Amino acid sequence: MLLAPGARLDDGLLDVVTIAALSKPRFLMTLPQVFRGTHVDHPAVRVLRTRELHVAADRPFAVYADGDPIGHTPTTIRVIPRAVRVLAPQ
Repeated sequence: MLLAPGARLDDGLLDVVTIAALSKPRFLMTLPQVFRGTHVDHPAVRVLRTRELHVAADRPFAVYADGDPIGHTPTTIRVIPRAVRVLAPQ
C-alpha cells in the first residue's frame, strides 16, 4: 500500500494523508487506488506536509502511526531530525 506515495525519509517532514467523509460504496471504490498510490489524486484526499502536527478530538481515541498505536488524543507529533537511523537499499 502506498498511503503517502510522496513521502521521503530524509526531507524532515511528516506526510499526513486525510480523507473527507465518503459514502461506504464510494470509499470502497476508491480504496484499491491506495495500492497504486493514485488515491492522492481523489478530490476527497488531502496530503499535508508539516514538521509538527497536533491531533485533538471531541473524545479520546487511539492515534496510530505506520499501523501501530502511539498514544491517545490529544497529542502532538513532531519530526526530530536524525532521531532514527534507517538502513534502506538504494
